[in-house]
Amino acid sequence: MKHPIHITISMLAFCAFILNACYKEKNPNEDNFEIVGRVPQVSELTPSTTTPTAGSTIELTVKLSYVKTTVKELKFYQRIGTSGAYSFLKTEPFTPNFVPAERVHVVKYPYNVPNEPNKSFSLQVEAVTTDGLVSVRRTMTPPNVTIRP
Repeated sequence: MKHPIHITISMLAFCAFILNACYKEKNPNEDNFEIVGRVPQVSELTPSTTTPTAGSTIELTVKLSYVKTTVKELKFYQRIGTSGAYSFLKTEPFTPNFVPAERVHVVKYPYNVPNEPNKSFSLQVEAVTTDGLVSVRRTMTPPNVTIRP
C-alpha cells in the first residue's frame, strides 16, 4: 500500500517541476515602450520645472528607445496657449545616453521659455533616424505649463 503513495507523490513532484520549467518570463520592457520596426519610440518629454519664469531657460528631458537603427536628431515643436497647432521650434543633434536602470536613452536639452507671462506653452518632440524614419510625436508631460512673470 505504501508503494503506490510514493509513486503518486513522485509523479506530482515531477509534474510540478516540468510545469515550472515551462514558465515564460515576462519582458520588463513591454510596459515601457513598444518597438515597431526600426522606428525609434519617444516614451517621455518632461520639463525641469512646471513653474518657469518668462524668458528663463529650463531643461527638457527626453527618454527614447530604438533597435537596429541610429537616431540622428530630435525635432521640437511648440505651441503657445492651450489650443491650436504646434509649430516647428528647433532641431537638436542626438547623442546616445543609454541608462541601464531605465532601459532607455535619457538626453537633456535646453529650452528658452517664451517671454509671455501668464500664458502657457506646450512642447512636442519626434526622433529622426539616419534612414529618415520619424517617430510619433510625444507631447510634454504635463501638456501645458503656465509661464510666471
